[in-house]
Parts: sequence; structure tokens; C-alpha cells
Amino acid sequence: MVDSTNYYPLIAAFLTGIAGPLGLTYIKHKLRVKTRDIDKRKSDFVNSLHIQDIVNNSLNKLQIKYDIDRLWIAQFHNGGNFYPGNKSMKKLSMTFESTAPGIAADIMKMQNLPVSFFSSALQKLNNGEECLLIDTHTEEDYALASFWESKGVNSVYLFPVRCLEGGFIGILGVDFVKTDNILNESIYKKIKAEADSLSGYISTLSIDKE
Repeated sequence: MVDSTNYYPLIAAFLTGIAGPLGLTYIKHKLRVKTRDIDKRKSDFVNSLHIQDIVNNSLNKLQIKYDIDRLWIAQFHNGGNFYPGNKSMKKLSMTFESTAPGIAADIMKMQNLPVSFFSSALQKLNNGEECLLIDTHTEEDYALASFWESKGVNSVYLFPVRCLEGGFIGILGVDFVKTDNILNESIYKKIKAEADSLSGYISTLSIDKE
């Protein structure tokens, strides 16, 4: 009778000769995939910072040039990523802001607001209105007027921000805090054009909101 234990070293050597290179190849493949994933994340992060810089600089230039109290952008989301054109979006958060000296930043107060609260105004913008002016002294929607008044805003212009496909993805807002100012036609057109120009940049940004 042949003692099978004599073959164990040969079998082990054979399997090691095959499994060793295969295992090494698998490990190398996993490392390459992980490296590509890390490189992509770094690239996405750098690109996101670049786009955010463009948007911030644009708002700052407009705010300074036209002496606007507060200029801001808010985006729709679901508590996770921002979804351009997604009809089920339930929240609104400010993502960019530029303020004049002496005007308090509002960005931390404008986070995860329920879209339903602004439904009347948002519905008008979604249906094609190119802009809405909300004056806290004359606004018929008492809740809406009270909301802006509680933040010290006398009047606010809301311009729709749309993605390249036309989906309603956010708002560019112009707040007047120190006065009940009204945008003249020239400034109005320039800000509207800027809202359209920034839409492409904003639609590429995905911001996690846990």
C-alpha cells in the first residue's frame, strides 16, 4: 500500500507554485484598483475646489460691484447628494454666500430647510418665472414674509438656477438688509445672466448632507 503522506510535500509545493503567483497577481490588481480610486477622488476633490472658487469669486465680484448686502446660492437636496432635476427633493440648503461689511453671514442658518415651506414661491420659479421679489412689508404670504423678516431681510430677489438640461436645481438670492432697495434694470439683467452662467458649475457639484 502506497503511503499518501509521501505526496503531501509535492502537492504543497505544486499548489504553492500556482497559488503564489496567482495570489500576488490578485493583490497587485486590487492595489491598482485602489490607487486609481484614490487618484480619482483626489482629482474630483481638486476639481470641486476649483469650481467652488469660481462660484465664490463670481458672487464676491457682484456683491462688491453693485453694493449688495447679501448674495447667496442655495441648492435642493434630499439629505444626501444634490440631484439636479430630481422632483422628489425635499430640502433646501445655502451653499455659497457673499456679504457686505457689517452684514452677518446667514449660511449656517439656511441649512436643511423644508422645500414645502417655500412651495408657493418655488412653484412660480419652477413654472417659468425668471425672478421673484419678496418684500417683507407687502408680501401676502405671511409665513414667507415673517421668515425673511426674522433674518433681518427687508426684501429679497430670488432667481432660479437651472442645470444644462433645464432642471430647477437651486436659487440665487439677493438680500437687502440695510434698505428696501430695488434692483435697477441694468443690475437685474446682469445678476440674472450670472445666475444662468453659474448654473453649469453648480450642477456639477455634489455635496453630502447627512
